[in-house]
Formats: sequence, C-alpha cells, structure tokens
Amino acid sequence: MNEGNGHPFSYSAIFNGYDPEELKRRCPFKLIQEYLPREHNNKVFIESAKVTHIWTQDKQLSEDVARVSLIPNIVDQMEEMIDEVDAVILARDDPWNHLKMAMPFLKKRIPIFIDKQLVANSQDLEELLKYTSDDYPIMAGSSMRFTRDVLIAKEKCSNLMIKSIHGMSRVSWLRYGHHLLEGIVPIFGYDIDWVRSLRTKPYHDIVQIQFSTGLNVILEFIEDIHLPIQFTCYSEKYAPYPVLFQDFFYSFREMMIRFVQLAKSGEKAFPFDEMIGIAKIVLAGDISKKADGKKINPVTLACIE
Repeated sequence: MNEGNGHPFSYSAIFNGYDPEELKRRCPFKLIQEYLPREHNNKVFIESAKVTHIWTQDKQLSEDVARVSLIPNIVDQMEEMIDEVDAVILARDDPWNHLKMAMPFLKKRIPIFIDKQLVANSQDLEELLKYTSDDYPIMAGSSMRFTRDVLIAKEKCSNLMIKSIHGMSRVSWLRYGHHLLEGIVPIFGYDIDWVRSLRTKPYHDIVQIQFSTGLNVILEFIEDIHLPIQFTCYSEKYAPYPVLFQDFFYSFREMMIRFVQLAKSGEKAFPFDEMIGIAKIVLAGDISKKADGKKINPVTLACIE
C-alpha cells in the first residue's frame, strides 16, 4: 500500500469477496466503503482466480486488507510469494518504487499487473525493458480504459473531428496521468509530436500534449481537487463532449478479469507497445517539468527545442 491508494482492498475484494463488518472497521477509504456494498455485494465476479497472499510494508496494514478482503496468507517478505502464486498484483501507484518491487517477480517471469505508471524515470524504464517484452505477461495502466463512458466515447468521438481536449484530475501527473491518458489514447492513439509541462507549482501540474494530427490536449492535476476525474472533447460543429471516470467498480472488475486472462493464456488487453508508449508520455511530461517546460519527444524522451 501507499498513501491515498485503496486498491489493495478493492482489487482483492473483486476476487475474494469481502467481510462487510471488517470493511466498516478496517478500511479507511470512504469511497470503497460505499461502492463495495452497492456494486459488489459479495457476488462472484472472477471464478477462476483468488488472491491468496498479501504483503505490505506494515504487518497491521496487511492484516487490515486481509481481514476485509478475505486473504488467507500474510507474508513477511514479498519474495515469499514467488513459489506460492501464479501471478502478482502490484497495487501501489507510487512509480518510484515499482521497479524495485517488481524485479523479484520479473526475474522469475511471473505474470504481473502494475498499477498505472510503470516506473518514475527513463533509467528504470530501460532496466525494466531488459526483463520484459511483447511476449512477457505484464499489464500496467489505469482502469479508466475499461469504463463504459470511455467505450461509448470511443464510438462517438472518433467521428467528431475533435480539435482540443481538456482534462482534469486529482493528485499529480506522474501518479494519475494514466487515468486521463487511458481514456484518451484508446480513442485518439498515441502518435504524439511533443509533450511539455506548463506549470511547476507544487501540487498543481498542467501538461500540454501535441498530437501529430494537430489535436491539442491540456491535462491539469491538482492535489486535492474533488472528483470525478474527467476530460472534455471539443469540436467545430458539436457541443463539448465530457467523459467522466466514475465507473469505479465496473472498470476495476473488467481490468482484473483481463489480467487473469493474460496470466492464464497470455491474451493481452492492449498491445505491449501501447503500454510502453503511454508510460513514456508520462515520463516526457515529468522530464519537461524538470527542464523548465521544454518540449520533449515521447519516443526518444529527448528535448526537441
């Protein structure tokens, strides 16, 4: 677990179900306390897999998640899972820790899901790519890709000649950029000329993305802004079209179902190159932020000015 991220509770509950009383006592996330009884209600959503082991950096945290989400085994070290599990969910979204935590499993070629951004810098990405490729069962990203609103928008917006997109999210570009990008990229692709940061104020990121088609995208991230995460598409002839990320449980469930498919059969929910491409868009924005807003090529991660 990492601060502000309740996915260990929610992802595990999708597989295992949950204890309603322990949810009230032990889960500190109000949103999860609301949507699990409303949308899960202990139905069986994934019959072919269970979460059997958990590790967090704190034994009490592990106990809380395990009791809420019915996980039978708590381990003291991550590596204890290697010979016990068929796949791993790395449910933290602090990408500066991802490579270190994923590496024991990558070396053993264990299927792995990594929450949102793969890694926090180009050096870590280069190292990760030494162990992964198109034939490795790895999945990383945001569940926004699997929301019903994005699926509807993919049909509607592809024919609207969209000229500009403005998006808004909470937290930060590095941690939450995927939530907006994985709504936008499935619709508009990721053929991008450059990415640049427009603001370096703490707790407030603004990133501009210029597509090769001329599509202009402005994405804004404020640490404590209220949900929902959303982006709005603007065209010449039609009213602005908003796409909201509020379909939490449905999208989490669909994402975990696709990860199980990957672990069992190797079937990918989206191409490996697209996963890496989105990760590099996020890295390009972060590099630009540290380089006073210079335009960064998201393929080479080099300055183009």
